[in-house]
Amino acid sequence: MRWVPILLLLVAILSTDICSAQKSFLFVKKKGHKVRTWMEGDIIRLRLVNDDLVEGRILLLRNDSIYINDLAIKSTFVKQVILRRREKKPFPVTPLQLLYITGGVGLATVGMKASGWETTERALLYSSVIGYGPILISAVTRRLDLRRKQYTMGGKFRLQILDFYMNPKPPERAF
Repeated sequence: MRWVPILLLLVAILSTDICSAQKSFLFVKKKGHKVRTWMEGDIIRLRLVNDDLVEGRILLLRNDSIYINDLAIKSTFVKQVILRRREKKPFPVTPLQLLYITGGVGLATVGMKASGWETTERALLYSSVIGYGPILISAVTRRLDLRRKQYTMGGKFRLQILDFYMNPKPPERAF
């Protein structure tokens, strides 16, 4: 029976580690529906009305303000929420690989012509499509990105902050 109070004390101590405060949320909404959600601690990139670019970790969301890297930004000053950086992507193959592919196209053309399967023009066309086709498809799909890159505030999108912060008030006197 002596171990019951000790067990209750241990459970109380360990449960305080599990319990944590509710974090605030930043929503991008499109016609009243949530499109994207950020919490305190997430990394975000914003373009402001004066075309400044602010990037960093959300430290606090409170009273219609976003605190990023010790900067307080009102949500009405946000012009765009940028989702990803523009990154320059290299060509999908190296020059040595391209040289190997060109040699393979030439050998395939000679093989098709020597065996009498196709004429020279058609053999060159078939082997070129087989050799260079995947490279062209890869290069085009890398350049063509149809995913959304930013949310522009105003027309369709708006920001909403859901703040769970309770300001501690001293108890009011009854008299």
